[in-house]
Amino acid sequence: MNKVAEGYLNPAGKSFAVGLGSNWYNTAAVHKTWGFDITIGAGAVQAPSSDQTFSLLGLTNLVPANSSITQAPSFTGSGDGVLLNLMQPKTINGKANPLFPGKITSFTTPSGVSKNVPTASIQFTIGLPIINDLSIRLVPTVKVNGYEASIWGVGIKHNIKQWIPVVKDLPFDAALLLAYSKFDMKYSFPEESRITPDKLVSGGSVSYIPDPNSNDYTTQGMKVSAASKTVNLIFSKKILFVTPFIGFGVTQSDFTLTMVGNFPTLGETVQSGTSYKVQIKNEVDPINLAPPSETMTNATLGLRLKLAFFTLHAQYAFQKYPVASAGFGVTFR
Repeated sequence: MNKVAEGYLNPAGKSFAVGLGSNWYNTAAVHKTWGFDITIGAGAVQAPSSDQTFSLLGLTNLVPANSSITQAPSFTGSGDGVLLNLMQPKTINGKANPLFPGKITSFTTPSGVSKNVPTASIQFTIGLPIINDLSIRLVPTVKVNGYEASIWGVGIKHNIKQWIPVVKDLPFDAALLLAYSKFDMKYSFPEESRITPDKLVSGGSVSYIPDPNSNDYTTQGMKVSAASKTVNLIFSKKILFVTPFIGFGVTQSDFTLTMVGNFPTLGETVQSGTSYKVQIKNEVDPINLAPPSETMTNATLGLRLKLAFFTLHAQYAFQKYPVASAGFGVTFR
């Protein structure tokens, strides 16, 4: 089950973490001291084709109902999920399983949602002495329909051109940007989505024996954390009210996903007369995905328009997980 969960969710987690590191800048120019702007941005992270499906090969006790199917769509894929059969193990605790090779239950993997994972940001930037621009992203904890989420981030953009003789007098801007952002989310499963013993055991000649320790499954939910670190070298040139810009950088992103709470699992099968019963064994926080960090280089092209105090911008980051984004803001430079 862990392999299925990781295969389905891993691309979405990576895409979302990459999105945290996007849209931090729309010009290499820095503010004058105490100048500031507020910018709202939105975009989409595109998962590569290799992450739009995951392999079903090598699963233990899980087999596709159609043996010719070897892949299923991930969150960032497309199409319907694949029907899987959970089969009885050959042995349990070293003893022959009397129900082998019977089927315990069936379930369908989730369908693909979209190869484009949305990203959004609200950013406040202020000009400070020496370090130039300080950018802050902050969304306090929001609780809606079982979800609890928060985002924060901080970035520094420094005018490096001022320190290079001759170059500092040339008619363009150049800056170095360092930024870090963090996202945390908790989700409590509604009653209809909770995994309970009756959903694991299909009935018929097989029933189950409850775990003697606990039958409370109301604590089930999911916890996601994602983080992104990015460093970028930016160049731009203002031409009247238009500023084309280009950036070169490295972004490192990571995420973790944990299924939290009390979950039932299938234990030993015992015979009771002519029928069989499966012992339910509860596990706490049974799934914990923490894939390796994703580090990728990127090149970003963009265009910024400034009309009085208002700005509009659009940009595209060329990288393993490409990001297209846009935004608007109010600026007093």
